[in-house]
Amino acid sequence: MAFSVSARTLISRVTMIDKASYINKRFPDQKHRIDLLMAQDPEFTNICEDLADCVNALQHWTKSKEPEAETRVGEYRVLIMELEKEIIHALDAVNPS
Repeated sequence: MAFSVSARTLISRVTMIDKASYINKRFPDQKHRIDLLMAQDPEFTNICEDLADCVNALQHWTKSKEPEAETRVGEYRVLIMELEKEIIHALDAVNPS
């Protein structure tokens, strides 16, 4: 699956995001599938909400001067990658009809 915009670029542009906004921008060619899953699959919606929370937290820790900021940035980057893998798996399982 090809992505038109990098996650890092989106993270740097977006401030507070809603549950679908980030994934619609991250996977613009999958909008129809995202809309289907958001309407029909509460687990997918929860994953999207978790992703939005992680992206917001990453933004916070990226700007933070706290001693633990570097550790938190690494942790949230890993979480974001894992959640995006779950989203890709869910999107790939949707029948595009």
